[in-house]
Amino acid sequence: MTEQEQLAEIKALVQDTNQRMGHLEGRFNDLESRFGHLEKKVDHLEKETTEINQRLKEFDIRIDTYQKASQQIVNLAFGLLTVTAASIVIPAIFNR
Repeated sequence: MTEQEQLAEIKALVQDTNQRMGHLEGRFNDLESRFGHLEKKVDHLEKETTEINQRLKEFDIRIDTYQKASQQIVNLAFGLLTVTAASIVIPAIFNR
């Protein structure tokens, strides 16, 4: 192979390499753009998750308060039933 043929082959290889580099740079820029978009989505999802966790904590507090209030009402109802039963039974026993 002559020197000129080798030079022509090297030039062709350099040109091919440059084309491939250009293609790779385009792909890299596209991937970088997509990564930025995904990063924004992840940040948004993280923010929403934090908000949901805060709402769940508030909801848990409300549920706990509701359960305690319900238990108090049940205790009051049973107390009233006991007092009512006693107010009926005791006079009935002492009147006989």
